[in-house]
Amino acid sequence: MSSAIITIGDEILLGQTINTNLSYLASQLALLGAPVVYNITVRDRTEEIMAALDFCVNRFDVVISTGGLGPTADDITKASIASFFGVGQSHHEDIWQKVQARFAARGIQVPLINRNQALVPDGFTALPNDEGTAPGLFYRHNKGCFFALAGVPVEMRHVFERQITPTLKREYPQLESLIQKTVHSFGISESALAEDLDLADLPAELTFAWLPQTGRVDLRLSGYDLKLLDEWQKRVAAQISDYVWGFDEDSPASVLAALLKERGLTMSAAESCTGGLIMKMLSDEPGASDYLLGGVVSYSNEIKKQVLGVSGETLEKHGAVSEECAFEMLDGIKRLTKSDVAVSVTGIAGPSGGSDFKPVGTVYIGFSYLSASWVRRFLLTGNRQLIRHKAAEMAILHMIKRIKETQ
Repeated sequence: MSSAIITIGDEILLGQTINTNLSYLASQLALLGAPVVYNITVRDRTEEIMAALDFCVNRFDVVISTGGLGPTADDITKASIASFFGVGQSHHEDIWQKVQARFAARGIQVPLINRNQALVPDGFTALPNDEGTAPGLFYRHNKGCFFALAGVPVEMRHVFERQITPTLKREYPQLESLIQKTVHSFGISESALAEDLDLADLPAELTFAWLPQTGRVDLRLSGYDLKLLDEWQKRVAAQISDYVWGFDEDSPASVLAALLKERGLTMSAAESCTGGLIMKMLSDEPGASDYLLGGVVSYSNEIKKQVLGVSGETLEKHGAVSEECAFEMLDGIKRLTKSDVAVSVTGIAGPSGGSDFKPVGTVYIGFSYLSASWVRRFLLTGNRQLIRHKAAEMAILHMIKRIKETQ
């Protein structure tokens, strides 16, 4: 079984839109046992769409196109598909009624141009789209299955999960789902892990992948034998046990939340550059009130002084982005909340504000557990949002490590 993805849209080739649909579809099709072996992105041009269809439909078992199913003039995918397969298009009144109802529910009169979304190529099955007005399309031809999806990610995912996944399982009952097992590590580099891990007798039917991220490395095993995968996941974890923080679908926040609950600990946070992200990540977890006492987003120096008790002398001498300030923020939040575990974060997320001594991405993270406190300096890369996310995640991972190290 092999699959191909055709992504359609000028905005993708112009770099205005990131092609997240490809990564999603590729991962889901791999898990279903129909891995993607080919992808092409084309403009909203009939001849380019038809050329891509001609290449893919005649070579691959499953072909999925995304984009161009809307009602506007540049949404030509549906007409191009009909032309390629040599069929006409017919109006489906049930689809038109659903489009009108969706607009009416929002108190908006439906534009007549949206009637185009009720056109379906003859011989095709319309796939319901409860997240939008553009239904997906399915066509079973003599060489395989063809699907067309809207380009809006939330709509594409909805139709894939609700319609395409069961259709593929029905059309190809022999599909064997790929199983993946992951070991999440932290505090050790990819090269150091490579030296510590013995994978010499990894069975040929399993594949192993290194997935490095800032401060952490995910180790992924893939295959079709669950028992063998479980065995090797435990084997890998045992070899690097000092650095393992979680498995499979675990997130840093879910692991820390479980650890705090298990040990009956409370936690608080004093955040500057992360703007409350740490508290947000942890409060997203069910039962957060069991361990989260509170937090302070001390973005300004005045709040650092007035609420957390950071001294004016520290701010003047060392600056808000400093080890000294992180320590005093930590002391302040502990004094306010009396929590067992505390964290503080101060840094420069950018894009401005950096210097030669403290470039953009400089972050100080403070940790306190029981009677001990630490502050560490990090230099993170990426845009503003990415630096903030990395800082929050690094803080959570360090808390996991510190708590686990203290029995």
